[in-house]
Formats: sequence, C-alpha cells, structure tokens
Amino acid sequence: MEPLRPRTIRDGLAVYCFGDGEPMLLMPGPHRFQRPGLRSADELIDGLVGLGRAVVTFDPPGSGSSTRPADLGMSEMYGCAVEALDACGVTGPVDALGHSMAGLVLLAYLLDRPQRLRRVVLVGTGSGGPAYMRAPGAMWNRGHPAFPAVAALGSLHLLLRRRGSERALNNLIERHSFHDPGQARPEPIGPGDWLQPAEGFAHWHTIARKIDLSGRLGDVARPVLVVCGAHDPQFPPSCSRELESGIPGARLVLFPDSGHYPFIEEPAPFWQEVGSFLP
Repeated sequence: MEPLRPRTIRDGLAVYCFGDGEPMLLMPGPHRFQRPGLRSADELIDGLVGLGRAVVTFDPPGSGSSTRPADLGMSEMYGCAVEALDACGVTGPVDALGHSMAGLVLLAYLLDRPQRLRRVVLVGTGSGGPAYMRAPGAMWNRGHPAFPAVAALGSLHLLLRRRGSERALNNLIERHSFHDPGQARPEPIGPGDWLQPAEGFAHWHTIARKIDLSGRLGDVARPVLVVCGAHDPQFPPSCSRELESGIPGARLVLFPDSGHYPFIEEPAPFWQEVGSFLP
C-alpha cells in the first residue's frame, strides 16, 4: 500500500490516486472517511490495484484529511467525485465500485450522472432505506438477534457522538457483519475516546433511510455487476436481488461463505468475478 497521504488537497478536499493503469473510481462511504486506515477501503484499494487499475477516491468533506465542511447529501458526494476525477486528470467515463452505503451513493450517481460512468460494481448495497431497513435478516429490524443491542448503542451514540460510542457501535456491527466472526477486528476503545468527537457521521443514516431508488432502477443504462455475501446482515441478499431484477442486464453474484465483506472473506473468487466484469 502506498503512503497514507492525499495526492492533492483541492479546496479542502483530500483526493487519492493509487496504482497505475486504467482509472477507476472507488466511491467512499458518506458516513465514514475513506482513508487512512479503514480496513474495508484498504482491501478494496489493494484488490483494484491488483487488477491493474489506478484507483481514484477521496475523503468526504469533514473527515479524514479533508478540511472542507460537510454538507451531507448526494449532491455533495456527486460534486466531490467529479472533483476527485478531475484532480487526477480523468475526463472521460470511468468504471466505478461502491460498497455498502457507498454503493447506494454510486447507484444514485449512476442514475443522475450516467455520462461519467462506464461500468459499475455494486457490493453489498441496495436501492435505499426501505429496502435494507425491512429486509429479512437485516440487523436494522427486530428479525435479527443483534437488533436490540444495535438500537441501544445507536441511540447512545446519537446522543453522545463521541469516538468511544462510535467505536463501540462499529465494533458491534462489524462482529455481526462477518459470516466468520473471527474475521472481525474490533477497534480498541480507551478512556480518552469518550472525550474525543466521533470521526464519522452517524446521522447520515437518518438521510439514507429516506432514500428510495427502487422506482428508478429500470432507468440504469450501464452494465452493472451486483455482488453480495449470502449472510450479509447490513444489506441482505434480498436487496441485491431487487437490484438484479430491476436494473436491465444486471448480473448478481452471491458468495456463500460471506457476510457484508465478501472481498475479505472470499477474496479470490470475489476478485475473479470483478476482474472478469472489468477486463
């Protein structure tokens, strides 16, 4: 992995470009900074670089190395994606990948700015809040055994918004998001973390719950690969099946031994599928 510093900071937006080859946009999650050190982002960057791609991404405003104040909205993420591509000298349509909430942002970007994209990989995501909040097996409803603990810690974090409450909530979610819980890597929580402000934007979820792109899926006019772990409790397989059935020509790949992170739990077949889709 290259040094954890932006390629450039453009008007307060930290932009990164890793690797060489054909450029590819990695959409960051709007609720957590992309770099440095977020495990899921590191794994995706390494995998895409391994496919011979130059990966363009950015720290969303208000997080990571970005000093620009956060506005928290789709238009902000769209604009930052364009700025990041421009800053790395990318002018034409590019392939793109988004995981989880970043996948939801990328789907919206695909619908609203299709001219900037060529092929899209959506990993462990869905059409919006109604899809993942009501999905069978989702930890966001009473059908999942972790729901009471997630709801309690989530409420506490929205009240405190401290690094300690954020890490406790993220650790709980991560532990239940792997098919093999031994793959989880909880973040340490020290006494000082309860005094520090949170690093992410938990209130993004109040925005995401109101987003519903299900009625627009038929308007997608680019090739789309939909990827999901068969045991994903954040965006269960029903969310990906909805994308496959609604997006013309979309192809769905389910990974039988994965939860929310198939690129960590089943990396070899995951990157084989993505590499075949992105020749």
